[in-house]
Amino acid sequence: MTFNNLHSSREEYFNNPASFETQLGLWIYKSGSQPFFTEKVGPRSVEFYSIHFVASGKVRFCWDGSSVSLSEGDLFCLFPGSVYTYVKDCDQPSTTITWTAFMGEQMPSILKHVELCAERPYRQHAFGDNALAVIKEIQRLLRQPQLDHSLQLMSLGFQLIHSIDPNRHRNSASSSAACDWLESIPGYMQLHCTENLSVEQLAAWAGVHRSHFTRAFTRRYGISPSRYMQQLIMEKATRLLSAEGTSITHTALSLGYSDLFTFSRAFTRYFGITPSAFMKTQRLSSPAREGHP
Repeated sequence: MTFNNLHSSREEYFNNPASFETQLGLWIYKSGSQPFFTEKVGPRSVEFYSIHFVASGKVRFCWDGSSVSLSEGDLFCLFPGSVYTYVKDCDQPSTTITWTAFMGEQMPSILKHVELCAERPYRQHAFGDNALAVIKEIQRLLRQPQLDHSLQLMSLGFQLIHSIDPNRHRNSASSSAACDWLESIPGYMQLHCTENLSVEQLAAWAGVHRSHFTRAFTRRYGISPSRYMQQLIMEKATRLLSAEGTSITHTALSLGYSDLFTFSRAFTRYFGITPSAFMKTQRLSSPAREGHP
């Protein structure tokens, strides 16, 4: 359901999300705008996360005893629990602000990713016309409560956050960014270890040459990328084979092997025991494990 609240030139539209929207950890709560912003807002506190965009003019934003003057292209965020006020900070008649508020348990970490936190809840030179276009589309959908726009609103919410992500504007070739892949590649490999990724594909994801990828990875982690990937696969194999009701064939296919023989040979070479023998030892040790906490 959508509600429209008019005060002066203020328009605000509220979302009634579907249950699957609220389970995402990020969902749109409301969106609004005020093209002729003049009156002071606050002091007050909110229970949601509201990103306010200064589309024109200047606004003085105050929170928890601090304040900053923000201009066109700047934004500020209202965090739950903070006491804030904001007011027009110039003589320009067409001071305009627009906002979209979110709820969800993932919002603190997502806002931190785009460099917004309760201690410094604003950013300067943070958005452009693309962000305003996304907000306009959000508000257009919220003005149609009789139609189900759940999937579109989910997509637009993430688009809006992405549009203010400072990381997308940074040069990935900088020295600090160039080292980021060494920190993130193990997680990427663990997530996709069953996809038969080659070292060339891993290097391409990292954005470096294959030989440099192998040398840097081995130097950092003390193991080659191919060996590390094999280790991840075999660790997952033992977990699957230890699970009740899982067959060797199902394990092989789940790990990306084309057939049972290829998997069994790789498993035996790595552990020195066949998958079937491993499963028997697991069954034999299971009662003992249950009897000893």
